[in-house]
Amino acid sequence: MSSNQNPVVMRFDDVSFAYNDGRHPILVDSDFSLRQNTKITIMWQNWAGKTTIFKMITGELTPQKGKIHIVQGNTIAIARQVIPRDQLNLSIKEFFETAFKEKDYKIDKKIEEVLKAVNFNAPMNKPIKEFSGWQQARLLLAYALIQHPDILLLDEPTNNLDDTGIGDLITFLMSYDKTVVVISHDADFLNLFTDGVLYLNKNTCKVEQYRGDYYDVVEQIAAQIEKDQMANARAEKKIADAKEKINFFSNKWGKMRKLASKMRDEVEEAEENKVEVRKDDRTIANFSIPFDNYVWPIVTINKVWLMNAVHEVVNYKLPLVIKKHERYMFIWPNGIGKSTLLKRLMMIHQHKENIMKEYNAITKDKKATDIIIKEPDTTHPEENIAMIHNKVKVGYYSQDFDALDMNKNVRETLEEIAEEASDQDIFRVAAQFLLTKNLLKNTIGSLSEGQKGLLCYARFVLQKPHLLILDEPTNHINFRHLPVIAKAINDYEWAVIMVSHDKWFTDQLENFNIVDLGKIMKN
Repeated sequence: MSSNQNPVVMRFDDVSFAYNDGRHPILVDSDFSLRQNTKITIMWQNWAGKTTIFKMITGELTPQKGKIHIVQGNTIAIARQVIPRDQLNLSIKEFFETAFKEKDYKIDKKIEEVLKAVNFNAPMNKPIKEFSGWQQARLLLAYALIQHPDILLLDEPTNNLDDTGIGDLITFLMSYDKTVVVISHDADFLNLFTDGVLYLNKNTCKVEQYRGDYYDVVEQIAAQIEKDQMANARAEKKIADAKEKINFFSNKWGKMRKLASKMRDEVEEAEENKVEVRKDDRTIANFSIPFDNYVWPIVTINKVWLMNAVHEVVNYKLPLVIKKHERYMFIWPNGIGKSTLLKRLMMIHQHKENIMKEYNAITKDKKATDIIIKEPDTTHPEENIAMIHNKVKVGYYSQDFDALDMNKNVRETLEEIAEEASDQDIFRVAAQFLLTKNLLKNTIGSLSEGQKGLLCYARFVLQKPHLLILDEPTNHINFRHLPVIAKAINDYEWAVIMVSHDKWFTDQLENFNIVDLGKIMKN
């Protein structure tokens, strides 16, 4: 049976939903359906409401008009983008137990089977927070699969995965004999398994349904846009010609004036029949990351913390001093702790900053911040392993945004990073990254993952850092913005340390020194 002959398992029937008392509509009288055993992609314009669609499917949100029909007996599970913060302290077993309302006495066996399905192995008692981004991505997928859902929802499933991980995911999806709905920015990934696309049109607030692989649909939409634009161009020329004749006939008498009146009616009808052409997403404008002057070494690394095959953290020698203009990319293999290394660097740096703040508070000597620590402080042995020097300002993009305070609003988190910025500067930079005046009042926790990512880049512009630490800096970012971000990193004149699995993005970057951590572990 072909996919378009499979029975419908879910249908949106005349569904409408809006936020802010109707001022921000997401769906208006929208209809679409999902069929059994199909693989569907949700394609969208920026902040058109893709996450809202998922929440309505799972029952987290209820339509304000219309109904969502799910065939009785069909179950739903979602693999989210990130593990909820209140679950990061749970062990693997405790994490999977939250998937069930009642105690499951076969949970150990089920966890073993589902981890095998996603090609992952780890101790049951290990806390979730100790796993890397790619490991958490596999746990999120396994969490959904352990529920054996008839409808599987995947929200950005390729985030944090390398080529091997993405290959494993594609293999799994192609063999999964249930309905799958995917939100993803990764076009190549989508094209390998997609049967069709649900396109969220932000202009009409309706869902358009297309059949075919992802690239076919992209071409269909582009062709429809061109067709609509040509039809409107013809209509606008006809209207302009008619208006010119109306002006001429209106100054005449008798039949000519009646003809002008008739033509006015035709113009109004033509105006009403013009097609609303969908608009492409706005892309962030080109930006530069400024910096303050600094003449000393920026980062000193003697050893790195990496995780071996049995999940033990071991120190390995890596003598490295990073100065201005120097940029390094740490690569492969997955699961050895690249992100953890970056986080530890930040923790040591913040620890030292806090000591200096306390010292300043006691002595009230503002010049104390000018002290340069040329040798690692022996009272803090972790600094003998790696350190960011004292006066260095660090711009940090954390793949899970744990460096941001989710309870602060957007404006507060921009103000705290900007030492001399005016209100006008903050509004200007925020707008440059599509963070509108209304969004400045919102808490960071209420933002979409994509908005949190753009917020990090807005902070860099205001912070003027000497060092960028970028941990999967394309995670959650709309692909339209990536060339702009790549250019800004290339133009940045100070130091950069980066971890990224996005090969397309890293291919756009220039003058990076590659540090292969896998080779370091073998030496």
